[in-house]
Amino acid sequence: MYARANLEARQVSFYLYNPCEKGVNLYNADKPAFSMTWNADRTEWRIMQERCENCQFAPKHQTCSCYGKQQVAWIRHHRKPVGDGIFNCMEIHVPGLYSDGSRVVWCPLLGRGDLSVPVDENYEAQRLITKQPSWNDEVESLVLDFKGRHILSSAKNLQLALSQKPEHVLCQYGKIGPQTFSLDFKYPLSVVQAFGISLTTLFWT
Repeated sequence: MYARANLEARQVSFYLYNPCEKGVNLYNADKPAFSMTWNADRTEWRIMQERCENCQFAPKHQTCSCYGKQQVAWIRHHRKPVGDGIFNCMEIHVPGLYSDGSRVVWCPLLGRGDLSVPVDENYEAQRLITKQPSWNDEVESLVLDFKGRHILSSAKNLQLALSQKPEHVLCQYGKIGPQTFSLDFKYPLSVVQAFGISLTTLFWT
């Protein structure tokens, strides 16, 4: 997956392949597969699927593209003090799952509103939270257990879990080199959800 950020437009465009690779003729800069936008305060982020699964075979004037498009994730940032440090937090809402494992399609034409509204603990949507680090007096820093990975100190390091299972990590993002980060995630998060969530740390310092 390839992402292109436009800071002035407050948008990240996601493509399902690298347009820099030679011989790839499918790339169209005007037609990303997904897009992510954020507000002026950099506290709320939304990931949208450009071609809605519910509307993809409908005439263009009858699709949800005029009503906000299919929502993939909503992310809210906030900060809280922990020990002598400041913890960058996230609350994330993603479409839920049906009993057969298929995803809920969050299309406005199906009567579903904004993913930012409070989430009831049901199949319609799922709420993820960041796992809170602890303050370590010895290293004078906030620390998280990345289960054997050698992670460098960074304000962007994070772990995510379902709100009802806060100890069960579904996604972790950590600095492993001067300009390199690792991203680990598992079901029910998709590639674009995990990748997009990690990119929302763009302005964390």
